[in-house]
Amino acid sequence: MPLDQIHQMQLLKDLLEDHYSDAAGTVAEYEQIERTVKSLLADGSIDESFKAVLMDVYEYGQKGKNTNRPESHIQNHRERLAEWIGLLGQISE
Repeated sequence: MPLDQIHQMQLLKDLLEDHYSDAAGTVAEYEQIERTVKSLLADGSIDESFKAVLMDVYEYGQKGKNTNRPESHIQNHRERLAEWIGLLGQISE
C-alpha cells in the first residue's frame, strides 16, 4: 500500500532527524530519501515554494549515498538538516 503525502513527509522527516541526531546515515537511507522525494515531486500537488526544499533534500541524498565520508557530509549539512526537519514538521503535522 503506497504512502500518502503526509506519511511520505513524516518518513522523510524521520530519516533526516535520524541523520541529524546520530550524525550517521546508510546508503539505504539516502536511497530512501531520494525515492521519497521523487514520489512527492511526482504527486504534482506540492506547493511550488516547497519544491525547491525537496530538491535540496534530494541532492543531499544523492551526495550522501556517494560520499566516502558520511559523517562529514552530515556535519556539513547540519544546519540545513535542522531547517528541513522544521519545515517538514510544519507540513506533516
